[in-house]
Amino acid sequence: MSSTREERRIKQRSAKPSHEEPPAFRISIRSWCIGLFLICLAIELGLVACDAVITYGKATDLGMIRRLFNITREDGVASWFAVTQTAFVALTTWAVVAVVRRQEGRSSRRVVGWVMIALFFSYMSMDDGSKFHERIGSAVKKISQEKEDSESSKPSEPSLLTALIETFPSYGWQLVFLPFFVGAGLFMLFFMKREFHGPGLLLMFIAALALYGFAVALDFVEGMEPEHPLNIHEHIRAAFDLRMYTVRHFSKSLEEFIEMLATTMLWVVFLTHLTQVAPNIRIEFQRSVSASA
Repeated sequence: MSSTREERRIKQRSAKPSHEEPPAFRISIRSWCIGLFLICLAIELGLVACDAVITYGKATDLGMIRRLFNITREDGVASWFAVTQTAFVALTTWAVVAVVRRQEGRSSRRVVGWVMIALFFSYMSMDDGSKFHERIGSAVKKISQEKEDSESSKPSEPSLLTALIETFPSYGWQLVFLPFFVGAGLFMLFFMKREFHGPGLLLMFIAALALYGFAVALDFVEGMEPEHPLNIHEHIRAAFDLRMYTVRHFSKSLEEFIEMLATTMLWVVFLTHLTQVAPNIRIEFQRSVSASA
């Protein structure tokens, strides 16, 4: 009896057409990217507001809650959002790599270029989540200082790296990593000039890079000693009679907001470019076929 039912089921399945129309999802990329940008911007502004009210304004006496919304820390909600957003940028660039590799008449240089960009944003996602460049920069500075102390008894000239670290007025990571970041930015800029269709995406990409540069400048000022003549924080504090904690906190808040906004812009740029190089993406899931079949 059961075998008869099974045979009927097999006949019903075989009677169905073998080529069914797959479900189609049609997305207006312009509306979708605008919506994505506005949603991310609203979240970023909300994070800044929560930091100002809950953390700085001490809306609660619970220190762990204030730390949770402290945008200047690397272990709060804002940090999670920034890392997640950067990870999505990396995934989007890897999707572009997958599409470019399957295009007819593709250039190997073009594929390699996109792979390098995808690797860079993959690294940036790891960096944002682990404070990699800050910790490596601090380690290099500490090793250099320890080496100088151990050789202080010897009458020798300090190394070039030691001399640079001693004279550099801000954080050590900028001295170590900034050439790499600048080089990556210039490479992407020249590469995207050939990749993007139309000036709109390129202008938005340049604006995102400029925001990153401004955020690095704010971080540079943050790392200066208070008595340094170029320390803008000290000038603002004196001009408006503010606490240094207030100036530094909101400067860091502005820096983090600018970085998140720049990442949002890059995400929208790469998503838009992905839809231009692959306006119709078809993904087929194949079931594994047993050997007996």
